[in-house]
Amino acid sequence: MNVIIVGAGNLGSSLARKLSDLGHKITVIEKNSKAVSLLPRGRVDSGAITVIHRDGSTGAAMLEAGVTSADVFIAATGKDSLNGLAAQRAKTIFRVEKVMTIVRDEGARILYDSLGISTINKATLASDRLVSVLTEEA
Repeated sequence: MNVIIVGAGNLGSSLARKLSDLGHKITVIEKNSKAVSLLPRGRVDSGAITVIHRDGSTGAAMLEAGVTSADVFIAATGKDSLNGLAAQRAKTIFRVEKVMTIVRDEGARILYDSLGISTINKATLASDRLVSVLTEEA
């Protein structure tokens, strides 16, 4: 699978590493060189993970990353607005079939879901899991 991830922070880097472990082709778009340092150096050096040093919400960066042949596009920066912009471009302009984004704001989640973009809220996932673990122990 050809996967593009916008954002190389903790979540984006972890996701890139795990998907690369499974043999998927990974391209990460990240303009912050400090964030890129979280990616596994050996994977980047070997070409298993490709890094594009640009603003991931721009069409030019997406084209450089190969968005026209992407199977999955994941916007995983720390900003809902940037994630939403990138995800909408990938979905509507470049016609990527599977588009996902990380959101914090409930209003953004509702909007992006209505556009056919899968949304993930880290706080909701964590709290759901904690409740599940607590209720399993009871």
